[in-house]
Amino acid sequence: MRSAQPAAAQTQGFAARALLCLELLTLAIGALQFAFVPESVERPMLAATALGLLTVSILFSRTVPAFQRPIARQHCIDIAALIVCITLFAVATGSAHSFLVPLYLIPLVGASLAFGRWWVVLLLTTVIAAVGFLLGALTPQMDIAGPEFGVQLLSVLAPGAAVALIIAALIEQMNSAVQRISDLASTDALTGLLNLRSFEEILQQEHRKAERFGRPYTIVVVDVDNLAHVNETMGHEAGSQILGAVAAAITRSIRTSDVAARLGGDEFVVLLTEADSAMGGAIATRIRNNVYAGTVSVANRLIRANVNVGTANFPEDHLYPKELMILADQNMQQDRALRRPPE
Repeated sequence: MRSAQPAAAQTQGFAARALLCLELLTLAIGALQFAFVPESVERPMLAATALGLLTVSILFSRTVPAFQRPIARQHCIDIAALIVCITLFAVATGSAHSFLVPLYLIPLVGASLAFGRWWVVLLLTTVIAAVGFLLGALTPQMDIAGPEFGVQLLSVLAPGAAVALIIAALIEQMNSAVQRISDLASTDALTGLLNLRSFEEILQQEHRKAERFGRPYTIVVVDVDNLAHVNETMGHEAGSQILGAVAAAITRSIRTSDVAARLGGDEFVVLLTEADSAMGGAIATRIRNNVYAGTVSVANRLIRANVNVGTANFPEDHLYPKELMILADQNMQQDRALRRPPE
């Protein structure tokens, strides 16, 4: 069963803004270097190229659609641009002796904010360590095989990597908490299915796709028979167990691309994506049979649930989602009337 969009994606906008701020900070430090300490810039053209490349990267990653989606692509471009810019600027200002080498903390922090994964930080730390050896090799009279260089490189990278790892752990915990809150807000506590609000959002999205690409879909409304009688005679706990069993039977009966939700009370609704009326009818029958095949044990007594089912298909039965849900509900009520024994 398809679920709602992960809530952690909401943090991506914050990560993009944070990376932009870090890039602008790097540009500002480079510009200040030119303005106030020009004698430290041994290769002005290389330093200017570094700042120019970072500026172009900022503009392209935020104006060219191909660089913006997926958002992880934009993050990768931003972090790579930061590493290249800092490396070129370091080479232009003394290579391994440049006092701009600690700026490698910036892409490490950016990666932790953008991805929130410890292994990404460790991978980027390894890349930056390799770049550090390259800077050492480009520095005259620098022995990169000696312990002094290793201690110097470790003293630069270790604090930044530690800070980045802590930030990544915090971001991961925050994303997990946000996802849990979103799950609670979008699902029914009793059955674990989506609630009506989340279902309607997904239905609108699927309807727009169906209109654009000419695809059918079917809505199925499922009503649990005689649930009020069970609540009155055996208690609400028995009724809750039946609802949970029906929800489980619905989940077993549908495909992973389909969406099931609890309408409220004793009713459920299912969205069958790319399903014509024949397929919708077959899945509705499967739901009915799977519900009937299951039993619920209450106080050493086995209870068998029955459901009434109604379907409506787009575009065969109607062209609008709300009307389709109303039509499916009406068909469910007709099914219930047909199955009710005569008085």
